[in-house]
Amino acid sequence: MPDLATLPQPFGRADARGVGITDRRIERAVERGDLTRLAKGLYAVRSPWDALPPWVRHEHLARAGVRLTPDAIVSHLSAAVLLGLPHPAYEPSKVTMTLLDDSRTSRTDAWRRFHRGATPPAHVVIVARRPHLIAARTVVDCIRDLHPRDALAITDAALRRGLCSRSNLDAMRRHQVHWPGIAGADDVLRVTDPRRENWLESVSAWALHSHGLPCGVPQVTVLDRAGRFVARADAVWPDLALVGEADGRGKYELGTGGAVGGDLGETLRRNVHAERIRENRLRDLGLDVMRWDTGDALRVTPLADRFCAARERADPGRVRARFLCGCCRRDLSDCPRTTQKRALSA
Repeated sequence: MPDLATLPQPFGRADARGVGITDRRIERAVERGDLTRLAKGLYAVRSPWDALPPWVRHEHLARAGVRLTPDAIVSHLSAAVLLGLPHPAYEPSKVTMTLLDDSRTSRTDAWRRFHRGATPPAHVVIVARRPHLIAARTVVDCIRDLHPRDALAITDAALRRGLCSRSNLDAMRRHQVHWPGIAGADDVLRVTDPRRENWLESVSAWALHSHGLPCGVPQVTVLDRAGRFVARADAVWPDLALVGEADGRGKYELGTGGAVGGDLGETLRRNVHAERIRENRLRDLGLDVMRWDTGDALRVTPLADRFCAARERADPGRVRARFLCGCCRRDLSDCPRTTQKRALSA
């Protein structure tokens, strides 16, 4: 007799019947507490399901949506999660799907939220015999549907990973020109930069941009006048003599290798000490260093205030550093992407 745990989690009644598991057996497992009923006709084995982090559960629900909803296609944030793109800091909600026609009368149920929108064949790719939206469609849908900071993180990551190009996004924006929420797309696309390496860097860039402040150039290598490596910075404002460091959770735990107790404490102390030396070397080159964490970026105003204070402290006339772009290793003044970003910001 097949084990319920061998089914895809979560599973529908059709999944169970396909391997010979009866509805009655499912109901008995629910009554015993072995199964949890997530929605009408949707189940998961309770213990492993409850142990999953919220966004991992959402990914599994999205995959269930792909299997169990033939008249709709997973879209928006749920499609971004399936692509492994960054997700917001808040708890996930229902799986987002786009209807393939207008036959469905219900727009939502206990675990799915349905959208309507023209989906031409060019927007669909078949993976493992099932339809999925192309990355450019997913990114622009997210730009329309999410807070701009989260949309920017998704856009930066999609471009960084090569899932789509800027021209793909511009074409999709034109396709959706009259769709709800598209007005904010231009601002997100103006700020996007694939050189940012993670969600916090993207969210921080949006926090500064929303206050009318420059986002800085991401992932810049700082050299001294002799060309010796000093640091790779999360963001640099070369004209302002300012370096920015986004201190996300776990930054100082890098290299701990799962160490515990005293070993972990010693590793953390070494990492903090190395970071202090690195910061002193940057200051020796005439650069001011601004640090912030996730809370500063999400509250926006603390990050903007910190930037303004650092800008007042900095003295561009004292800088004795060279800056190389993280994408092409050229001097920032010679990098086409940096030049283009400055032109768009002007």
